[in-house]
Amino acid sequence: MTEERTSDSEIPARIIDLLRQYDPRALPILTIANRLGIDRKTASKYLELLAQSGDISMQRFGQKKLFRVARRRISLPAVLDRLHDAVMVLDDELIIRMVNASLLSTFEIHPSSTLVGVPLFDLNLPIFIEPSVRENIRLISAGQPFLPEMQLIEGRSDRIFLVEFDTIGSIDGRPDIMISLRDITALKKAETDLRASEKKIAALFESIPGGIIMFSSDGAILNANNASLRVLGLHTLADLRNASVFDLACYRDKLPSLIRAGRTTETELVCDFDKLRVERGIESTKSGVAYFEVVFTPIPSERGGVSREYAILFKDITAKKQAERELRDRLEGISSSLPGMTYQFYARDTGEWGVYHVDPRSEAIFGLRVEPLKDWFQRFSACIAPEDRNRWEESIRDVIRRVAPWDFEGRFIKPSGEEMYLRGSSQPIRMKHETVWNGIFFDVTDRKKTEEALKVSHFLETRYRSFFEDTCNGVLIYQPIEGGADYLIRDVNRVTAELLRMNRADLIGRRLFEVFPELPDPDIRDMLYRVLTTEEPEVVPPLRYRDRDDFPWISHYVFKLPSGELASFMIDVSDVLEHTSDRDILSDRSSSPTCRRPDSWLES
Repeated sequence: MTEERTSDSEIPARIIDLLRQYDPRALPILTIANRLGIDRKTASKYLELLAQSGDISMQRFGQKKLFRVARRRISLPAVLDRLHDAVMVLDDELIIRMVNASLLSTFEIHPSSTLVGVPLFDLNLPIFIEPSVRENIRLISAGQPFLPEMQLIEGRSDRIFLVEFDTIGSIDGRPDIMISLRDITALKKAETDLRASEKKIAALFESIPGGIIMFSSDGAILNANNASLRVLGLHTLADLRNASVFDLACYRDKLPSLIRAGRTTETELVCDFDKLRVERGIESTKSGVAYFEVVFTPIPSERGGVSREYAILFKDITAKKQAERELRDRLEGISSSLPGMTYQFYARDTGEWGVYHVDPRSEAIFGLRVEPLKDWFQRFSACIAPEDRNRWEESIRDVIRRVAPWDFEGRFIKPSGEEMYLRGSSQPIRMKHETVWNGIFFDVTDRKKTEEALKVSHFLETRYRSFFEDTCNGVLIYQPIEGGADYLIRDVNRVTAELLRMNRADLIGRRLFEVFPELPDPDIRDMLYRVLTTEEPEVVPPLRYRDRDDFPWISHYVFKLPSGELASFMIDVSDVLEHTSDRDILSDRSSSPTCRRPDSWLES
């Protein structure tokens, strides 16, 4: 046994050196104590600490404990150097025991610099010069309560650090102080940006004029913006507490089917407010049926996978739907009064031909069903008589090439074998990648039989061509008010506005006799009242809306629409009257107080 005395700080290193000398032989505690000249209790304490740190290993042999140098010892500094966090270990006297590579890099210290063994406060390191940090380290050293972490801004670079403090065991039995620093500047910026983004999203959520409702897959309403409450005629979100979002749609499977599809979809929903009031007790300020234009979208899950929450963005289009329905009824009323069938033909720049719209009376007039619409034009063309088919196809190619008005007349053989004569007329409108022709097919079979029928058909064709804005004569729609004492102008086309020398906007919504007080009275009033009550159309002899030379002479064909409104086709006949003697004009206007049948007027 050596008599050399060993200081407490040297004992761990001496134990490891001794075990290396005898390696691979394992030594018991008593042998180690004798060799180092220390008592058995002290040797046992340090051996236990070294075993805990992994520097040595212990195995039992009966009642004895045998120790040897650890075979696969992992270097703690090597481990710490792999960490991204900056780490420093101090002893209880605040002397630096260890620093890792990340700490040197964080404070831009050259790797060859030696910090180990230097008192911490002798160094002018950023963060560690902060009074709060120093005070916290002193509290740890004194064994007093301390803050386990702090967030600090490093003044020179404006970097933000999360500083964590803790104590760890050491081989000499006194706790060391471990301090780690993590640069959280990017994290803090991301958090700030996220909060700003959340505020913006919240502002958008409330400022969007359309309604937004968020709901779960079972239909439970999770949130809604104020606009949605206004659209639904509600005051607070609590008004929906007894309802599922599925209740808002008349067809309850509509939203569940969108959820099953699981993709963003644009669609329409129909809501019955009266039904909601009765069945769900939702007291909306609205009533009746409403139509909504809806964008449905799944809300992505934070963990990915199938969405469990959804949202709909919607706006009320009830007024638009009603306007479309009124317009459709009006157009169908006009179309049903025409002696032919309306259509819309397109020719795309890619060379494709087809139709976008065909009057439902296609089957009644030409014996040809509208559906399927995609091949209607081909089926219609196949019915053109063989002797006229080349001329038919060439006339279409010609107007497509020139983007010009189209006019065709020929023989048509119905699928039933019945023969007839048709006349087609249309006017082109150039779109972005195609040209569209709006037109009418007339049944002119009777015109082929007699000259009189030809005149009537020609007059009807001219009169009703005004149905199309760009090619027709004037169309004036007015609604009787006050029992037919006056008429509210509901709609006019471009030609009508030109004939009446007024802007379209200045006419719609005005009273007919208020805008044009110089119209013949009571003749015109009587004629309009007859058409209104008898529903028999009448032709009005030429008249001027104002007694001025710059106003044209206009003839009218007046008839009643299914909507209860009256419609006039207006024809400028000024050129005709220029070649008619004054006596003929006076004779024409003196016969029949106001109006005569179309055939008698045409004869005159």
